[in-house]
Amino acid sequence: MKDNFQKDMEHIVAVLRETGYDPYEQLYAYIQTGNSTFITRKGNARELVEKLDEDKLWKYILPHIVKRR
Repeated sequence: MKDNFQKDMEHIVAVLRETGYDPYEQLYAYIQTGNSTFITRKGNARELVEKLDEDKLWKYILPHIVKRR
């Protein structure tokens, strides 16, 4: 069973992909800068990401970012 964080992240990643963005790069930029405009408003993705625990968000995206570098 998935928790709310996991469901929210899956939704945010899907919406970012739908809008043509690399979801992990966008999420990384958001965390680095604190600027929520890196996240689209579509599907309430921006509102959702602003409510997430930053530590959990780091743990979620870090493996995806490390693979690319």
